[in-house]
Amino acid sequence: MKRLEVKKYPLYKERIDENYYVINLKRDDDKTLSIFFGGNLDLYFSLKNFNQDPSFMIGKDNYEIYALFDELYHRVITADIFGPITEEEINHIIFTSEMNDEDYHDNLKKEIENRKIIQEKLKQKEAEQLLIQNGVITWKSDEYAEEITPFVQIKRLENAYKLEFGKPIIPQEYQNEADLMLYDPRVITVRFRNSGSRYDPFNVLFMKLYQGLCTLDYDYQQVHMEEYLIAEQIHKGESLRRILTKK
Repeated sequence: MKRLEVKKYPLYKERIDENYYVINLKRDDDKTLSIFFGGNLDLYFSLKNFNQDPSFMIGKDNYEIYALFDELYHRVITADIFGPITEEEINHIIFTSEMNDEDYHDNLKKEIENRKIIQEKLKQKEAEQLLIQNGVITWKSDEYAEEITPFVQIKRLENAYKLEFGKPIIPQEYQNEADLMLYDPRVITVRFRNSGSRYDPFNVLFMKLYQGLCTLDYDYQQVHMEEYLIAEQIHKGESLRRILTKK
């Protein structure tokens, strides 16, 4: 297993778009994980050329990318859609409080309490129950009916997140679905709808991941301590595959 390779290029080749890119991740041979924003305003994860192993490792050997997946995982697991309140949001609360002659401390406290209430309610929603089982996130693509749609599972390991892609066995009643003819056996693509997703509002967190991937500078990355420690283990004779697949 090789260290993670990353290529980022504009979604629309005829012009540079500062907000939307195709992010291609590669480790071995031609297996590639592409993360991109579609013209239909939805997000996609697409794994291609995977032969008999439809999985992909997001490891600490590229810590900036790992950190984004780590944030995604923990925020999905805890139903933390909003995240920490930002400085911009605090400034907005202060501004509106002063405009309405109110105490911004009280309004800030109310905002934090409201977020906690919403978070607890989201934990009880059916979407959360469908999305998480035994610490594993399973997103069934919003492209097709649940019975026939591809999926990706995100599993947490000691030094990596393992993304496992799959397709269900198609029930007999769906065998003649015209859309199934579009299935390419070399590719598994999972769609994250930004409108009408079966897991709404957790799609917001996957979009945040994508936006984070788009903003990283892949030409210059400072070496993180975790990357250094992995390099030291490899130098001592341990394989990268063994390091990343530790449970």
